[in-house]
Amino acid sequence: MIKMKKTIGGLLLLFTAYAHAQTGVTVTYYDGNVQSFSVATSGKLYFDASNVLIKADASVAVPTTIPVALIRKITLGSNLANETFQVDNSLALYPNPGAQEVRISSIVEQTLKTEVYNLTGQLMLQGEYQPNQSIDVSGLTSGLYFFKINGVTLKFSKK
Repeated sequence: MIKMKKTIGGLLLLFTAYAHAQTGVTVTYYDGNVQSFSVATSGKLYFDASNVLIKADASVAVPTTIPVALIRKITLGSNLANETFQVDNSLALYPNPGAQEVRISSIVEQTLKTEVYNLTGQLMLQGEYQPNQSIDVSGLTSGLYFFKINGVTLKFSKK
């Protein structure tokens, strides 16, 4: 009987520790700043449009919102695992959404081999551009497209 009470007590202790477990979320920005969050198991870390949203727990009404364009790296840490997700923001399309032309912002000054695909995978445009060079997209119909730029894929919305 005593052994059974100890077993049940141990299981309750493990359950309580698991129920109150938290995951450390560390956000490293391109400017070198680092911000840490403690997210409970009832909290959330999710992406919405071009933002990362962090809710520390279910009681938080308004999540912390961080633009993805500012983030270099997100590191998740817990007792079970450490995972790092690298965000490749060396390239960006602007304006996005766009109507007549789009430009590619790049932190590296190099020729940008670019291919534009529609949602069915059909190649719509291709060429080599310099960073911030204007690309005419006026001939594309409204909708979503994928820009494959030097092997990196970015989503673009045509107005």
